[in-house]
Amino acid sequence: MAFCLPPSQIIFKSVHMYDRYGASDGFPSQHGIMKDAQAALDHLMQRTDIDTSRIVLFGRSLGGAVGAVLARNNLDKVSALILENTFTSILDMASVLLPFLKWFIGYTGSKGPRMLNFLVRSPWNTIDVIGQVKQPILFLSGLQDEMVPPSHMQMLYAAAAENNTTCVFVDFPTGMHMDTWLSGGDRYWRIIQLFLDQHVPGKEGNDVQCKDANKGKDNALRSFY
Repeated sequence: MAFCLPPSQIIFKSVHMYDRYGASDGFPSQHGIMKDAQAALDHLMQRTDIDTSRIVLFGRSLGGAVGAVLARNNLDKVSALILENTFTSILDMASVLLPFLKWFIGYTGSKGPRMLNFLVRSPWNTIDVIGQVKQPILFLSGLQDEMVPPSHMQMLYAAAAENNTTCVFVDFPTGMHMDTWLSGGDRYWRIIQLFLDQHVPGKEGNDVQCKDANKGKDNALRSFY
C-alpha cells in the first residue's frame, strides 16, 4: 500500500476519517458518508484562507461516487469534478465481485430479476447521479483496473456527456485500480493540470494570462484521448 502514499501527500496535508470508517465509531452508510462530505465542504466554504470559488472535488473508486453526489447537490460551491476508476453502482459491483449473484443483484443493464437488491443498503447509483452534474467533469480510467471494470467509467462518461458538454474522458492503458496515477506518469498530472487550467480559472490578477493560455487547452486535452 506504500504506493498510495505519494498522491495522498500531494493532494492534502491532513486527513480525517469518515465517521464509521477506520477508528471512527458506528457503521458505514451512504447517508452517513454524505453527511460527512457535506460537512467538510461547508467547512471549506467558511474558510477565509482559500479561494472558495475554485473548489474541485477529486474522487477515486467510492470517493468518485461521493464526489458525484456532492457536486450535484452543490452547484454553487463546487467548480469541477474529477473521477478516477469509479463504479456505476454498488449493485453492479456486487455481481462483478460475486458473479454467482448476477441474476439476483444488479442495476445497469441487469437482465435478472434483481430480487436481492433490497439487501444492498448503500447502493451508490452513480450512473443516475452523474447525468445531473452540471460542472465540468474529468474521467480518468485505468484500462487494467482489476476491481472496477473499465466499462463502468465508459458508461458514466456516456451518461454525463448526454447533458454536459464539459466532460473529458482519458484512459491509461496500463493503469490499475489504485496505481493509475503512477502508471500514467507525467501524462496523468499534465492532464489534470490542463483540465484545471481550462475549467477552473485563476485569480483576477492572472485572468489575461489564463485566457491566452486556455486558447489551446481544449485541443491539448483532446490529444490525450
